[in-house]
Formats: sequence, structure tokens, C-alpha cells
Amino acid sequence: MVVTPVEEQTPPAADASTLEEAEHAAATATEGEGEHKSVMPVPDELLATTKGGVVQSNESSAKVDEPVATENSDAAPAEASVDAVNGKIPPTKLIPQHPLEGVTLTERTVRITGNKKQIEAAKDIIKQAMSQVLVEANGVTRTLVLNRPKQLNALSSAMITCFLRCFTAYEEDDGVKLLIVKGKGRAFCAGGDVAAVVRSINNDSWKYGAHFFRNEFLLNYIIATYSKPQVSLLTGIVMGGGAGVSIHGRFRVVTDSTVFAMPETALGLFPDIGASYFLSRLPGFYGEYVGLTGVRLDAAEMLACGLATHFVPSDRLSLLEESLKKVDTSDPFAICGIIDQYSQQPSLKEKSALNRLEIINKCFSKKTVEEIIASLEQEAPNVADEWIASAIQSMRKASPTSMKISLRSIREGRTQTVGECLRREYRMVCHVMRGDFSRDFFEGCRAILLDRDRNPKWMPPRLEEVHDEVVEKYFSKVDDPEWEDLDLPPRRSHGRRLVPKL
Repeated sequence: MVVTPVEEQTPPAADASTLEEAEHAAATATEGEGEHKSVMPVPDELLATTKGGVVQSNESSAKVDEPVATENSDAAPAEASVDAVNGKIPPTKLIPQHPLEGVTLTERTVRITGNKKQIEAAKDIIKQAMSQVLVEANGVTRTLVLNRPKQLNALSSAMITCFLRCFTAYEEDDGVKLLIVKGKGRAFCAGGDVAAVVRSINNDSWKYGAHFFRNEFLLNYIIATYSKPQVSLLTGIVMGGGAGVSIHGRFRVVTDSTVFAMPETALGLFPDIGASYFLSRLPGFYGEYVGLTGVRLDAAEMLACGLATHFVPSDRLSLLEESLKKVDTSDPFAICGIIDQYSQQPSLKEKSALNRLEIINKCFSKKTVEEIIASLEQEAPNVADEWIASAIQSMRKASPTSMKISLRSIREGRTQTVGECLRREYRMVCHVMRGDFSRDFFEGCRAILLDRDRNPKWMPPRLEEVHDEVVEKYFSKVDDPEWEDLDLPPRRSHGRRLVPKL
């Protein structure tokens, strides 16, 4: 087995504030210091994925197996983005002086161009990517390990970039037939590192947030349309961005400790990462229930509604992983057969809301958020279950603006492909990052993630004050000459089909 990347042994997870400071330092560096070039080594396994590939820029492309420019070389730098590997990911418009602009992979090194501050900041980001995502090679299987356990494996910009690079390269590599994704510690992934995004937007520009979500949504799309099987081992917490790198994949294995949620409305955001695609495909109107309330689901509920494909007890998970590392096939039926050998059928708890799906369908099929809450309140006296009171309370506490745009997003997702959902969600999230119509996202992050007083002051504070014309604006193009819609490459698939096991 080969494990990469490694700095001595397993490095400690980088602190989110350290990552944000490194990125911001590069983004604000002056250009007066002149352009420099630098090289740094890259572990064998990660670089093997880019051998002979093509890195594309906005204007041109360059072979990455060209001779590498040294710090004193006069060779012209390759103007390239690290986010575009092997010509499969469309070039993206980076924010000015982004630390990963000018970073080029070769077979043995990373080439970096820019001024001295940009080079040092880019090196920091690359080192963090190497420590925050570990890659294990076992025959034709590659295991990607999310490695920020202290931050519950929250997705940083560097991690997203690393995942993009690996997924794109492995799809073209005949020597790779199966991908396993898992998290280190007690969480698979608790979501994107939105606290770092908010700090960077406050210190710099909304375009940093747009860049973060553009790359994240592109990764979600690549996973949702991936031609090779991906097995996600969902131990512990799976929320937000963690769902984006797993639920879109072919196999989602849950276990005793799994807890799933989409809690975005409590943060002033909305279920993004393509959630409007998979939530709208859950049984009946269960997706509206999950997306609007942020309810936590256990493994049995995930399996029953189709979010998971298999349940494997915790004490058998390592055995499953070892068996998967010995495969020599990309046949999804063969992979499924291996997982089936270790899987079981868990029972729903008696108090699970899935046992009351007829009430959920009756209430959450209503046209507006106000009507949904009114319907729940009408049912509550006749239902002794705890879930209905909890649902009402969660919806009352969430951002009114978030609730309304989330409901419309999920409803539109019912008739859209995963690519169409992600393009629409990108428009929505850009409006949120800009604060065009509401600053609830920034207030929610302040109250929940930063100050942690858990007392957000939403504006407007009541559902009836969020008018339809304002909701409509979140689905429109952004009025900025430098803004572009999410550009997704053509793919053979339009997204996964979720199979409930009720």
C-alpha cells in the first residue's frame, strides 16, 4: 500500500484560520515586487495522476510534462490554473491574484509563478492540500481520506482543489478502477468551511466566496456524473458539503454512527451542492421536510429514503474496506456484490418521521412555507410525535428568506438534471455572497459559527415580509460584468437515481 501525501507521518489538520490567512495574504499581495518562479516537490501518487496531462488557462493550454522553470530561469511561465487538469475541467475565472493562480503541475514538481508573497502563499495552500487530503493506493483502488479531524473534516478551498484534481485524473487513468472516499476521526465531513469563506469575503471580496462555490459545485457535478464507481464510507457526521462529495456518488455506505443533515436554512443559506437534485427525488415530499427543517437523519432513515445505498455495521466496515481494496474491476454490479456481503437491513425507529410519511406529504406539499407551517400546526394536536413539534420550531427559527428560496429551489429541482440544479444554485449562492437582497448568511454565520450566541437577527424577520419578487431575484443572473454562469463540461450522465428502501 502506498499512502500519500505525507509530511513525515500523518500531519496535524490545518487550522481554518491559518488557511484563510494564507489565502488572504496572497490575494492582497502587491504586484510591485516583480514576478518570480518557484518549484516544489509533489508526492509520487498525486503527481502520477497528472502525467502527460494538459493544464488549461483562460487563454491557452500548456503540456505539464515540459521542463520545469527554476527560480532563476528566464523561461516564460505557463499561465495556468491548478483547477483545470487534463483538459476535463473548464477553466474558471479566478479572483485577482488568487494564490492558486499560476500554479502548474508537472510529473515531478509543482511550478508556481507570481511575486514572492504569492509564491509563499501558494506553497502554503499546496502543503495544506497535501496534509488535508491523504491518498492511499492499493492496486487499482484509490482511497481519498478527508484529514481535518479537528475541524470535523470541513472542506477547505485546498481540499476541493485536490479532490477536483484527483477525480479528473483518475477518470482517465486505466490503472484506477475504484475510488473510496472516507473521513478521518468522528466525522465524514461536516460541510464546507463557510466560516473561512465569510471571513475572506469580509476582508476582501464576495468573489472569493463565488470562487469557492464554483469549484465545489464543479466537483459535485464531476462526482454525480462519474464513470467509475465511488464508494463513500459515511461514518459520523455528514452535512452540507460532505453530502456533496458523497451522496452524488454511486455507493453510499452508512453505519451505526452516521448522522446526516442539511442545516443551511439555520445559517441563512439554502441546501446547495446539488441538494435540490437529490432532495427532490426522495419519497413524496420528504425532501422538502429534510431541506427546510435541517432534521438529523440516522443510518436507517438514510437507507430507507434512498440517501444511502447500504448499511454496514461499524465492526464490519474495516473488513469491507479491505475487500474493496483488492478488487480489479469497475463493474458496479461486482462492487455492489462485495458491499452486499457485509451489509444488513436496519429497522426504522418507531418515532422516525418516515413512519408518518402521509402527514409529511400532506403538509410539505403545500405551495408556500407559510401554508406548510400552518398545516403542521393544524396536525400537531392530533399527533403525539416529537418530530412535528421539532419541525415547526426549526422552521420558525430559520431565516425567513432562506426558507422561501429553499422551497422554490427544491421544487424546481424535481424537473431538472443535476447540472441544471447546480447552475441554478450557483446563481443563488452568488446573490447570497454579494448580500444583494439579504445579509442573513453573514448574520447566521456570525451567530452560529463565529460569536456563537445562537441568536441571529434575520432581516426581514418574518416570512410574510419576504415577498415573491425578492425570491424571484435569487434565481436571476448576477448583475456584474465580471460574473459568469457556472460552466460545466458535457458528460454522459445527468445524475444518479436514488432508490428508496421503504
